[in-house]
Amino acid sequence: MQKDINKMGVQYIYIADDIGIASIFPLIKFKLTDLNCQQVSLLYFSVNKQHVFQKELQILERRFPTQLFVSYISKEFEGNTAFPNEEIEAVLNANTMQRMDFILSGNKEFVEKIKNVLNFFDINEVQIQEQFFTE
Repeated sequence: MQKDINKMGVQYIYIADDIGIASIFPLIKFKLTDLNCQQVSLLYFSVNKQHVFQKELQILERRFPTQLFVSYISKEFEGNTAFPNEEIEAVLNANTMQRMDFILSGNKEFVEKIKNVLNFFDINEVQIQEQFFTE
């Protein structure tokens, strides 16, 4: 039995911090209602452990249990300390789609760190979502 690669779809991987989440939350909702979209993953980093959109995301997780995966990460990453490669690597390894699109949103330092981690995994094409709000 041969798989139809064109029907395997895209996994949209959003990576955001406390500042960037407000800018990508509407995009996530839009993707989930798109009939052609098959998988959305969000890695949501919060240094202060507040995850201000957690309740809304939990509602979406219950409504779209096979399409949406959210990982809430509450670690502090300063300076040259190790960034959470394992969280990003887990999403990469679990991918079952033909293509992955990466959308990043957050403060400049956060976005640069994430881009460096993705480059380590040989992922060089990422989209940077402009923030609606700033620090």
